[in-house]
Amino acid sequence: MAFDFKKAFNSQVKVANKLNQGLNKIIGKDVFGEVKELEDPREFAPYESFPEYTELEPVAWPLLEGERQEFSFAGNAISFPKELDTCMRYRKYFKEAAEFYAARFVFKYQHCVEDFDTLVHYFTDMYGEGFRPMCTRAYSLLLPLGVYSANLESFAQKHAATYHAAIDSYEIMAGIEINKNAAAENLGNQVGSSIQMQGGGFGLKGAMKGVAKAEAFNFGMGMIGKFVAQQSKMTKAEKEDAYRKFKQDVFFKEVQRDYENTFYTVIQTLSENGILGNITTMISPEMRTTLTNLQNPMFPKDKLAPVLAQLISTNPFCTETMGVLKNRFGSDEDAAKLLDYFAEP
Repeated sequence: MAFDFKKAFNSQVKVANKLNQGLNKIIGKDVFGEVKELEDPREFAPYESFPEYTELEPVAWPLLEGERQEFSFAGNAISFPKELDTCMRYRKYFKEAAEFYAARFVFKYQHCVEDFDTLVHYFTDMYGEGFRPMCTRAYSLLLPLGVYSANLESFAQKHAATYHAAIDSYEIMAGIEINKNAAAENLGNQVGSSIQMQGGGFGLKGAMKGVAKAEAFNFGMGMIGKFVAQQSKMTKAEKEDAYRKFKQDVFFKEVQRDYENTFYTVIQTLSENGILGNITTMISPEMRTTLTNLQNPMFPKDKLAPVLAQLISTNPFCTETMGVLKNRFGSDEDAAKLLDYFAEP
């Protein structure tokens, strides 16, 4: 007869806890913690067993071609290449597709997720179901624009390395570390995320490799082991408390933003391949400093417009830069045209 370790261990739990309580009483403080019974791993229904989202997926995007765009304000001319205008014409399509895939994520979430464990277990399936087609649409746009070496896997990794709000929230939830000595109301202070707790993630952003393979979304088996180890440290009450603090509405917005931001990954990829000249979606330290200085009352007034025009010609997607343009030159008709062109759909 095979030795039943679980049965043997659990039979001694009450004795062990009674002994620990006695030792803690002698010592005068809680040194020895509660011994928990071993439980069988929780079983989860296959992801495919849940209801399918029946809304029709957006149709394939049309082939569009842009034109060189010229703008000016306060006597300063700004021009953008036709390749950028091509991307701008697709921007509404990115938004529409992201809204669809995010709505499907919410639908699947409402059917799959009921507590801490199901959220952690099903996230990769739910998120990947929208992440993959969104990246496929986005990277495909690079081909007619001249990036012939583009592929889904490298694009997915690049995107996830930059835009990962929902992944960050998930990693915090999955990798959460509970402080046994803290009261529930003192559990962490993660601001601006779906969950207000502290904890380490499992490196999900770096595990996007394999997204283009047959298994569709391979996050690596190592993650499962880490989760099981972490899970063993949490009681049912702790999981309930963590799940209660999870902000679903914020999480859903993060998912849609991750999907929609594939637009910016397309722009940055084109930039890095020399197709957009000096245009970028990145904000350098120098640009950040210049933006700060533009708010300084000592900044020369006659240099404000030229410097602002230079910043916009380099990164027209920077919300801070466009904010300065709106505040200082919003009444200018030409400036209004520039603001309207780059406004989100």
